Amino acid sequence: MDSASVKTELPLLVIVTGLSGAGKSTVINALEDLSFYCMENLPFALIEPALDHLIQTKHDAKRFAVGIDARDAKFVQEFPQVAAKLRSKFRLDVIFLSCSDDILAERFTTTRRKHPLLDAGGELVVAIRREINLMRPIELEADVSFDTSLWSPHFLARKAEERYASAQLARQLHVTVVSFGFKHGMLKPADTIFDVRFLKNPFFDPTLRHKNGQDAAVAAYVFDDPNTQILLDKLIDLHCFLLPAYHQEGKHYFRIGIGCTGGKHRSVAIAERLALELASKTITNIVLSVSHRDIHVGLNG
Repeated sequence: MDSASVKTELPLLVIVTGLSGAGKSTVINALEDLSFYCMENLPFALIEPALDHLIQTKHDAKRFAVGIDARDAKFVQEFPQVAAKLRSKFRLDVIFLSCSDDILAERFTTTRRKHPLLDAGGELVVAIRREINLMRPIELEADVSFDTSLWSPHFLARKAEERYASAQLARQLHVTVVSFGFKHGMLKPADTIFDVRFLKNPFFDPTLRHKNGQDAAVAAYVFDDPNTQILLDKLIDLHCFLLPAYHQEGKHYFRIGIGCTGGKHRSVAIAERLALELASKTITNIVLSVSHRDIHVGLNG
């Protein structure tokens, strides 16, 4: 086996660093959503022993991320030596987050958080510029530098995902299609809600009243109404557009509510079919499930 093959088998370690207020926690959270084992504000001297411990005890963990900043003075002083040692054990990637001093000052003023290098009675801009100078050697050692001055947290998270996502570990949008009955209360939370009470109601058929929308006869009755298929086609088209867009925006969970009177007949039949049809579309990075909140409550369809 050649050295290149050996190197690709090493676990991945991402060190996220940079200026305070530039978005370190945003990147760490994004990496955590990609199944990285993340640690933040760990003393620099403990990084290597902590990672050694994790490698020995968490055999399934192959991706690690550490967030660290200028609060640890040893970080700046010892980074080149420690980074060299880490590269022998990991595929090391260092992300440096920079930002203009005026934007950083605005962020600290807005959040009312104290800058870690701000002395008692000192000025915020002075502390920011001191950190910029202090961290410059680290920026020069970094594998990639992101200037977040004009970036939203969502955009920064997407940039981190683009760098590290793989087909197996890419962030997924978990979509649940939920049937419910309006008589038992509105579905909360929900991202989209559709009222299907305008469709023919199986409740008024004595042979179907005590069954639910998972029963083939009830589903056939619901879909015998020509408006049902029209509605279903529109819901499929709408969500084939919405779900990739919400995934791109950074959303992790999406709840589709289908409501009828009692949550037992029409909403159940349509929720089942909608989930099945959306699953057949194989929308990228979408995980689908279906649930029925009120299927065992009451009788009204």
